[in-house]
Amino acid sequence: MIIARESGFTMVELMITLVVVAILLAAAVPFLGDFTRNNRLVGQSNDIASSIQLARSEAVKQGVNTVICPSSDLTSCSNNAADWQNGWLVFSDFNLDGDLDAGASAPLCEATEDCLMKTGTGIDYKNTLTTTATLLRFLPTGLASNGGTVTFRLVSDKCHIDQARDIKITTQGHTLVSTVACP
Repeated sequence: MIIARESGFTMVELMITLVVVAILLAAAVPFLGDFTRNNRLVGQSNDIASSIQLARSEAVKQGVNTVICPSSDLTSCSNNAADWQNGWLVFSDFNLDGDLDAGASAPLCEATEDCLMKTGTGIDYKNTLTTTATLLRFLPTGLASNGGTVTFRLVSDKCHIDQARDIKITTQGHTLVSTVACP
């Protein structure tokens, strides 16, 4: 007579497995919040840096002055440095007035008028972006004409240890992103 043996897990094995999973989750969950905040911060700082680099490269490529400025409505520049938080505009500035001309958002721009290249949608998730600059201008040579280094500081909403980034634009037009300690 053949006796059939039942396969499966015993209650003790299941309980031990659940305890091990609970311990692993308890250790991993606190780091998940930091991981998410760091990834958001990296993404947002890369978005700002890429917009700045676009303005510089288009200035050199097109041989015109380009501007990146804060915007509260994504259609015109703002003179308030706090509006970088809401968004920014990147455009060619043919008349050197530092403002995007009406109709410049058309997909095809004339060679003698301002041309909108990019709009940045701003900083979300309660992170903060601060700077004293109300406008960045790049000359056709690629140099920044702001008279010195401009620094943007991006800080996570629940800043922990080094969840802040400095984005520096040198007079030569180079963009440097670095991790800094929380303020």
